[in-house]
Amino acid sequence: MSQTANYLDTQSIFNLIGQHADLTVIFDTVSQWLEARIPASMVSIMLYSEAEQTLNLISGKQHFSDRYKEAMKDLKIGPDVGACGAAAFYRKLIICENLATHPNWSSFLQFMQQDQLNACWSTPIINANGKLYGTFGTYYSSSKIPTKIEIKLLRHAASLIALSIDLNQERQHTLALNDKYRSFFTYHPDTIFEHDLNGIIVDSNLASKELTKFSLEQSKGLHFSQLVCPEYLAITQSAFRQAVQGAGQHLEIQAVNSLGENYWVDLTYLPIKQAQQVVGIFSIARNITDRRVSEELLHLLKRSVDANPHGIILTGASDDQAIEYVNPAFESLTGYTKEEILGKNCRFLQGADTDPETLNKIRDAIQHQQEIQVTIKNYRKNGSWFWNQLVLAPVFDEQQRCKHFIGIQQDITQQRANIEYIAHQQNHDSLTGLMNHHAFEKVLDVAFSIQHDRPQSLIIMYVDLDDFQPLNQSLGHVVGDELLIAVANRLRHIIPEEDLVAHFSGDEFAILLNRCEDLKQVIMMAEKILKGLSVPFDIQGNKVHISASIGIADDDPQVEKSKQLLHHAIHAMSEAKKEGGNTWHWYAFNSTLTPKIDYVLMRHELMVALEEKQFRLVYQPIVNASTGQLKSVEALIRWQHPEKGIISPADFIPFAERTGQIVVIGQWVLQQACLDMVDWNNKHGTHLSVAVNLSPLQFRRSGFLQELQQTLAETQLPPRLLKVEVTESMLIAGADRSLEILKTVRELGVRVSVDDFGTGYSSLSYLRTLPIDEIKLDRSFIEYLPENEKDGAIVAAIIVMAHKLGLQVIAEGIETQAQAQFLREHECDHFQGYYFAKPAPLTELKLSYE
Repeated sequence: MSQTANYLDTQSIFNLIGQHADLTVIFDTVSQWLEARIPASMVSIMLYSEAEQTLNLISGKQHFSDRYKEAMKDLKIGPDVGACGAAAFYRKLIICENLATHPNWSSFLQFMQQDQLNACWSTPIINANGKLYGTFGTYYSSSKIPTKIEIKLLRHAASLIALSIDLNQERQHTLALNDKYRSFFTYHPDTIFEHDLNGIIVDSNLASKELTKFSLEQSKGLHFSQLVCPEYLAITQSAFRQAVQGAGQHLEIQAVNSLGENYWVDLTYLPIKQAQQVVGIFSIARNITDRRVSEELLHLLKRSVDANPHGIILTGASDDQAIEYVNPAFESLTGYTKEEILGKNCRFLQGADTDPETLNKIRDAIQHQQEIQVTIKNYRKNGSWFWNQLVLAPVFDEQQRCKHFIGIQQDITQQRANIEYIAHQQNHDSLTGLMNHHAFEKVLDVAFSIQHDRPQSLIIMYVDLDDFQPLNQSLGHVVGDELLIAVANRLRHIIPEEDLVAHFSGDEFAILLNRCEDLKQVIMMAEKILKGLSVPFDIQGNKVHISASIGIADDDPQVEKSKQLLHHAIHAMSEAKKEGGNTWHWYAFNSTLTPKIDYVLMRHELMVALEEKQFRLVYQPIVNASTGQLKSVEALIRWQHPEKGIISPADFIPFAERTGQIVVIGQWVLQQACLDMVDWNNKHGTHLSVAVNLSPLQFRRSGFLQELQQTLAETQLPPRLLKVEVTESMLIAGADRSLEILKTVRELGVRVSVDDFGTGYSSLSYLRTLPIDEIKLDRSFIEYLPENEKDGAIVAAIIVMAHKLGLQVIAEGIETQAQAQFLREHECDHFQGYYFAKPAPLTELKLSYE
């Protein structure tokens, strides 16, 4: 059917839509139109509730039994909910040619049999902006597959329904706006007139009757000049002319009402524009006669009102400074009403612990008639106190005689608390309340700089809990956190108040002893810590045992910087670990140990790198083997150390795996890669996907799937554009658990790739059971292609096997044209390697690598 014929065919429907006919009529007409063109079809139109995620039958009820109509009430959409529920869920045409055998209809079979329904087609009703309104379905009493023309008719009918809903909503919105405007105009408490361009009143609101004493009928036809006192007519006419030119005007004039009474009005002229042309004028008038009269009475308070929006108090300048005025903000702030305090001295705001020195400053300023600003502790009527930032100033008359004092009060209690809280949070660990490592290092730096002038030694103890990570994983992070809090509290009781305890990260603490005259005291303190921590902790009713390894370092003359002292303590802690833990080790200078310090400090530096955002991502393209078009990218982490430059992942990833820090690093990579892809695709109008490597620890931890779902939700990256890469060894270890995780990952819509394929031990036997989408050939097979015939044979066999299993194949590590040509000839799907591009920032990506 041509577009012209189709238009003529549906002209009556378009007429109904254009005439704003009732939607029910339009729906029924469209249904009849389609039923006439698809023999034996029975149309059903269901509307979608976005809030409830449900569909409800709105048209076509005559085709179904009461039982089936009841079953269709509040029908939840979903991938396996009939044809309409699935069409709404997937937002595409769903064809069920045989309801008796289709899995989506298993729960509806009894209704299908009763109503003799055997086929159903359903397409979503979606407008031009992609908004889902519902579904348009057709039922048949026999099995049936639609022709191309029938599909076209079905979709055309759905588009007509979407158009009618769009126009109906637009019309309802316009009507609502008109009602709102008329309500605003009619019931506004200020007088509003509508004038034509000559100044004639064409409309007025209810408030105009009270102001002008003219009825609404009498107002119409009056010229604005008839309501203005003669001495203000010129300025009013000038303002009206300016408004006609398109500029709003505001002025205060004297007006006259129908009784001949004069009154002051605050008058605003606003141009009424249509299509950028001024077509009339609104005038808004407010009676300000009382305000004008009271302005003289308020002259004395004008400075205080203008000075500050906070509590204001006005006192006399006599010896007792009796209160003459307080504003409402003062009453609200203090709880005292003006009736309670007028005539009194403001000493009732003071308390026993109000600072006497501050009071003396205030008295001195009053005596010398000077302005002063102080912060003083005051008390409310209910006994509660607040910090009052007080500005007190003298008020002089024309003869420069001080007649009054004005006080402006501001409650800064919360402000001070916020400042103190922020300062505390910046310097303290949120979990334990101990000082954090940033603040500790600052204090250490200051103590180290002045230490040379003091006889006592400066001692650092670095405490690391033994085997905390396994305990944390077995008992759970909540118990682990409670244990860390308990350890922190116990250290507080053990360490003297003049010394410093800090929580560095995880299970690590640092102690600064800055007044040690006898090094034996240090050893006794270390033993006391070990003994104190050996006492079992009662955590959620469980007895938890923990020990610690302590590293000790002192400010030896060879130590040049405070950081060295900390590094020595960390290294000594590592040595205590090697001795089996639950002991202390004092750092001894030994040049042969120096190279090990960087590795020992890696854990600390990784923690700092995460906090200071030293990590960044680079991306290596994955291209289509046949076309060279960019298909995907692999996200790779780099560490930009502020002092050491770029640190290779090979130097820190294995260490992060052992310490457990890889979980946090891996989550950061996943989050950042998803954000980068969303940004790239939005800028380039593409659907580029990203591959992210998972570590074994990250993959197997209990919270991985939840974090994956949360990341996708927060970043808004479509799941199909994310691919996670796992190794064979990760799948083989804990195989059942791995399979369950992979199945759930794929159910989320995320793709799965097996990295470094061919290097594991059970690739061929296990591959057929894995829920994966692709494999990546290990670069060791690619390196000597095409010269090495054995490698070539293995690669060719793997590609054939993978394709038979429905898997895609990526070859990584391609560095030569010959390698690419060999792999292309053997139908490898995708390429990755330096031959196409090195890992680089996302901004350097190209869309094609031919």
